[in-house]
Amino acid sequence: MKNIVLIGFGYMGKKYFQTSLKIKNILINKILKKRLTNLNILNVKFFSNFNLIAGDENIDGYIVASPVLSHYNYARKIINKNKPFIIEKPLVANLDELNKLYKTCKNYKHSIFVNHTDLYNPAFSIFSKNLKSVGIYKKINISFGKYQKIKKFNISNESKSTFLPSFDWLPHPLALAMKLAGFPKKISIVKNKIFIKKKYIFQKCNIHLYCKRKIVNINFSNRYLIPKKRIVVKGSKATLIYDGYKKNILIKKTNNKFFKKIFHSKIEPYENLLKLFNFSLKNKYSRNDIHFAYKIMKILFKIENEMKNKLKFSK
Repeated sequence: MKNIVLIGFGYMGKKYFQTSLKIKNILINKILKKRLTNLNILNVKFFSNFNLIAGDENIDGYIVASPVLSHYNYARKIINKNKPFIIEKPLVANLDELNKLYKTCKNYKHSIFVNHTDLYNPAFSIFSKNLKSVGIYKKINISFGKYQKIKKFNISNESKSTFLPSFDWLPHPLALAMKLAGFPKKISIVKNKIFIKKKYIFQKCNIHLYCKRKIVNINFSNRYLIPKKRIVVKGSKATLIYDGYKKNILIKKTNNKFFKKIFHSKIEPYENLLKLFNFSLKNKYSRNDIHFAYKIMKILFKIENEMKNKLKFSK
């Protein structure tokens, strides 16, 4: 049995905990949480300070699901403990932290899984393998987001950390885009509108990534009434569609309206992620996502900085 410490017990932390109950040989029996109130889970101990568990030699790995401002601090401490870990996206809060973390762990001998969720969706793996079936295509269209009230943060140019809604969401489509089309050579922000409503901030943006192989068109908004997590590739032979919320891919023939479902995943991405993490612990297999995550964050910070310089506000 592998003993895992969960850092953070908000929405994502609870998702990890519930998913871990489905995985054999993984046990989350220690949870780090700032406020220790109204917590009563059988066989689970809660701690408010990392130092209280740092000396425990029975810990096999960590999951960092705390707010992004604390990611760098926890990652650094775990690396000093020489342990494998999973960390939520965005990887870190600012460029300075990114460069320091990358320098520290680019040659790390233990596993670092960065959770860009769709990359662990079996449906996306099948989608990428079926791209050739569409024939010739020039563009990949990605739509991402859902209706989500996000509280206003300091988004001034002087802010060291960037907290537009896109900061939390864009790592997902950027990860998908770079897996499918490679690292972008040029970035164009076609649209970026900010809507302020009371104490909440909403955003709608359109970004073009000019990669070596293809152009990727990304549409993001946290005002979508119907959640979107879609990739659409229209080719000379067919159209291939990935739907992350339905966990499936579809193929649409170009000569008629016939839809054929070619894959549906019963495995949740988080379940797949934890299984891979468990495999790496059990077999001492090392996987380091830091190189790929570093590239994603470099692009994300570039986009966010450009967005802040060209903000357009609407009611």
